[in-house]
Amino acid sequence: MSARERMIRVYDRAMQSGEQRRYYENSGYFNFGYWAGPAGSQRDACESLVDQLIARIATRQGRILDVACGLGASTLRLEQTFPPDRITGINISEAQVLDARVRAPRCDFRVMNATELDFPEDHFDAVMCVEAAFHFDTRDTFLKEAFRVLKPGGSLVLSDILFRNFVRLWAEAAQVPRANLVTSIDEYRNRMTAAGYVGVEVTDATTECLGGFCGNLRRYGDVERRAGRMRLLRSLGAGLVSRMIAGYFGAACKSYLLVSARKPW
Repeated sequence: MSARERMIRVYDRAMQSGEQRRYYENSGYFNFGYWAGPAGSQRDACESLVDQLIARIATRQGRILDVACGLGASTLRLEQTFPPDRITGINISEAQVLDARVRAPRCDFRVMNATELDFPEDHFDAVMCVEAAFHFDTRDTFLKEAFRVLKPGGSLVLSDILFRNFVRLWAEAAQVPRANLVTSIDEYRNRMTAAGYVGVEVTDATTECLGGFCGNLRRYGDVERRAGRMRLLRSLGAGLVSRMIAGYFGAACKSYLLVSARKPW
C-alpha cells in the first residue's frame, strides 16, 4: 500500500468514527480550529478558523477553490461569502467527496490530488487550504500548482503546521513527507516567495489554534459527563484518550500558521 493510500484510509476511518463525529458535532469539520474569541465548542472554533482565512482573501468576487475539503464543512462555510456556483472543493478521497456533495450540494466537488490540479491557468480568484498542506507530496509542488491556477492578483490562504525536528524519525508514519518539514517561519515564508507569491503574511497562531484545541480536547470527557451525554466509565476512557491525543499533538507540532499571499498582477 502506498503512502497516499495509507493516508486516505487513516482519514476516511477517522472521519467516520462515531466518537470523532460526536466531538465535532457531526459538522463535517476535522481540524484544530481557532479558539481566540467567542468559540465555545470545537465546531465553533472550526468555523472561526475558516472565517480567519476568508478574512485574508483580497477579493470576495469570482471563483474559489477549497483544497483538501474533507467532508465539505469548510466548503459549506464559504457559501456565506461566495456564491455556491463559484465554489469548488477537491479531495483525494472518493468517500469524503461523496459526503461533501451531500453536505454542500450547491457546490462543485471533484476527486483530485492537490499537487496535480486539473484546472486551466488563471482560473481561480482564490485558493484556500485548511490544515492539510503538510501532507501534500510535496507542499512546494502544491504552492506552484496553486500559483498556476490563480488569476493575477488572486489570493492563496491556508492554515498549516510546522513540526518539531524529532518528527523526522517517523515522518512517513505520520503521513508527512520529509520535504515538508520546514524548520522555521522564515524558511516557510521564503518558500512561498520562491514559488512566486508576493504580499506573503505568515501569522503564528499556535496558541489560538493548537493550544485551544489541545485544551478543549483534554476537557472533553469531563464536559460530556457533566452534560449527561456520557456515563462515568466511558467519559473516563474518552478523557484518557483525549489527553493522550492532545499530548501527542502538543509534542509534535511546533507552530500553527495562518498564511496569506497573492499572485502578482
